Formats: sequence, structure tokens, C-alpha cells
Amino acid sequence: MNISLKRVAFPALICSAFLLSACGNKNAEHSKEVSPEDKVMQELSSEAIRNFEKTPNDQHDILLLVDYDYRYTQVSDEMEDELIKLSKSGDLTAEFSYTRKKDNLVSASEMLKNLDLKTEQGRYIQGLIAGYWDQQLKLLEQHKDKTLNDKSLSEDKLKGLGGYLHAQDQLENWRSQYPEIEAQLDH
Repeated sequence: MNISLKRVAFPALICSAFLLSACGNKNAEHSKEVSPEDKVMQELSSEAIRNFEKTPNDQHDILLLVDYDYRYTQVSDEMEDELIKLSKSGDLTAEFSYTRKKDNLVSASEMLKNLDLKTEQGRYIQGLIAGYWDQQLKLLEQHKDKTLNDKSLSEDKLKGLGGYLHAQDQLENWRSQYPEIEAQLDH
């Protein structure tokens, strides 16, 4: 049975348009209510990239921040894999999950604070990330009795994520201004 894409796509497009317009009318009626999806989008919205003057120390700070991000991601991924494995086997306790996550956040925060950043932009990015880690530590304390599978913990993990994403965007923008730096990165 060979049905052309045009014959299937056009009716699907029409149906989608009707469904979207119906959803739009429903949303207009309840415009004062903030949906969970809207809350997520508000949390994830990132600020505009700030412009900073170039300095002789830019590449130094970029390398430190990229290396920090790489090392933290490696450690964090290993921890998450361990927690998922324990959860699947039924051996994960809320206490162990809490301890591992707290150790990971404290370690990330300490590693970040120990970076010898020399530029205003580097310290700006450092501050954004530090704010996110502080927020995550507070949330972890509030949910210390919950395990990896708890839904409210998953939703709360988004709090402050916009600042972290802004820091990542800021770093990527800064890094893109120095293409020669890629040769110095070994990961």
C-alpha cells in the first residue's frame, strides 16, 4: 500500500490547525492560570548574553571554565549512573541518594570557587553557576527524604536552571570569540 506523503500530510496539517486553535481558545479563557508547562518555560528562560570587553586573560578563564564543566559533567554522570543502577536493583535508599547528591553539589561548588578566574566575564559566569549550585543544595535539603524517582523532586530540580543555562550560553558565546582555543582543549 503506497500512500503519497502529500495525501497524508495535508489532512494531518488541517487537523493540527483545528486542534491548536481549540487549545488557543481554551488558553485564552484561562489566561490568569499559569500551567506547569509555562512555569517550566519561565524557569528555563535565559537572559540575553552580556557583552564584556576582551582582555588578555580571556583565554585563561575560558580554559578553566571549560575544564571545570568537563570535569564536573564526568563526575556527575558517573554519580547519576550509579544512582540509577541502585534504583533499578532496588538498593537505593533516600539517605544514600541524598548523601551522594550533596557530596556532588558541594564538590562542584568547591571546585568552582577554587578557580583562579582573572576576568569580569569569568567571575560573572562563575557567579551564575555558583548561584545555581546554592539553589540546588537548598532544594536537596528540602527533599532529603526523597529518592531519585520522586516526581516533586524532578520538578524542583528545574528551579534556578535558567541561570545555569545562561552561564552556559555566556561561556559558549565567549568561547566562540576565540576559535584558536579549541586546539588547547584535549576533551
